[in-house]
Amino acid sequence: MDPESGLLEVRRRGAVVALTGEVDLTTSDLLRSELALACAFGDAAGDVVIDFSGLTFIGSTGLHVLIETATMLGQRRLVLLGGGWAVYVVKLLDLTLRYPNIVVDG
Repeated sequence: MDPESGLLEVRRRGAVVALTGEVDLTTSDLLRSELALACAFGDAAGDVVIDFSGLTFIGSTGLHVLIETATMLGQRRLVLLGGGWAVYVVKLLDLTLRYPNIVVDG
């Protein structure tokens, strides 16, 4: 399936969330709700992982969801996989320095 503008596909398995498409104003609530479920998975301990390999765009509202999630996790880590555009933006904005529990892997 080719992502269309404003379309986000989310696949969650436990505390791992895989994204395909775009995170923008229209899709950020879907991401927020899936990450909340991932954060609560199991005993609510351990890393929450987001696979960005299928993500083509992340806007400011999506970045805000990442910051909210990292803050909610406290000492737990938010691990970002897959590189690409989203990881580039996270690094560009120094989010990994401001939020040490955001970790880029890959």
